[in-house]
Formats: sequence, C-alpha cells, structure tokens
Amino acid sequence: MKKRKILNIKRSTRYNDRIIVKLDDKSVFRVPEDAFVLNPLHVGQTVTLDEIENYDVKMRLQEAKDAAFKLLSFRMRSIAEMRKRLKEKSFSQIEIDHVIDKLTKLNYLNDVEFGKAFVKEKIKNKKIGPKAIKSELFPHQLSPDFVDELIESVYKKYKINDLITFHLKRKKIKKNTQMNKSDLSRLNNYLLRKGFEWDNINGLYVEWGLI
Repeated sequence: MKKRKILNIKRSTRYNDRIIVKLDDKSVFRVPEDAFVLNPLHVGQTVTLDEIENYDVKMRLQEAKDAAFKLLSFRMRSIAEMRKRLKEKSFSQIEIDHVIDKLTKLNYLNDVEFGKAFVKEKIKNKKIGPKAIKSELFPHQLSPDFVDELIESVYKKYKINDLITFHLKRKKIKKNTQMNKSDLSRLNNYLLRKGFEWDNINGLYVEWGLI
C-alpha cells in the first residue's frame, strides 16, 4: 500500500482548530483538531492514502459543521433551511445528514422553537395575518398540524383586528370616512396581501364606518 511521509505539521493560521500536514510529495491535507488530539500525527511518520482520505472525510464534516454554526450565529434556522443552505455550499448529502443529526441532538436545530420565534418575529415586525404567515413558513417544511396550532396560539396574543387597525392607521385611513371604489379596492388588495381574511377585513371596515 502506497505511503507518504510527513515532513511538517503546523496549525492553520486562518482556522485555529485545523492542523495542516505537509507530505514528502509536496501535497498537504488538513486534520480537525479534535481528530488530531485523538490520533496524533508526528513528523517522520508515514500515512497511507486511505488514512489521508479518512482525514479528508473528517475535515469535510468539520467544515460542514462550521458552516452550520456560522449560519446559526446570525439567527435561528429550520432544519429544511439548514439543509438547503448547506447544499448550496456544495456539501454532500451524507455530510449534511451528519451535521443535521448532530445539531438536532444538541438542540441547536429545533423546528418547534424555530417556528415559535419565526412567527412572533414576523407578526411583531411586519404585522401580517395568518395567510401570510403560512406562506412564509411553507419553505421551512414544518408539520402542517404544528403550523395550524402555532397560528391559532399566537393570534390569541396578537389580535387580528389590532393588526389590521395598524395598517389602516399606517395608510392614514380615518374612521367614518366613505371611501370611493378605487381607493377601497386598493386597500382591500393591500390587506389581503398582508395575509388577512376578507371576513376580518370587512368586519373592521364596518366597525370603522368605511362601508
């Protein structure tokens, strides 16, 4: 079996948790620090091509995990979104599955907690209705039953009429103002795009004396 002799070992200047190993054929391979600690390498030692390939596999898994943690450093992610983003970074399915499994067990990925935080943030910042929430949650592939329960729960705290009222005030609509058909149509479309049901919209129009 073909072997290579190790000529030099040094820590990466860019990534502190990676070890750079230089071989006698001038090639190099990288080793995650935790793998290096478990199985130390030494200058003058010989390694087989299979061993080098094994270290390459471990390095790719480490890189996938690092990429996932970097994404999580910005905000919470759903499992589906994490899969998509790691795939965009050209990690293999095996590498992605390994990282997803590890982060899920460590609770860094939790679709229930993600869903709760996502919905609250969207309602708080965008004041959108249930249909818009469902639409924005769709790419995250959460359980439909969970989404329905979540929406029912969160809109007990954030009243739909209060959210629609926010948009009416934002549009400088005043109570007891008869609107022409054109203006009313534009307002209807705006509120529908925000994800509110027509029954809720119409009910508030009546309450405000707009129709």
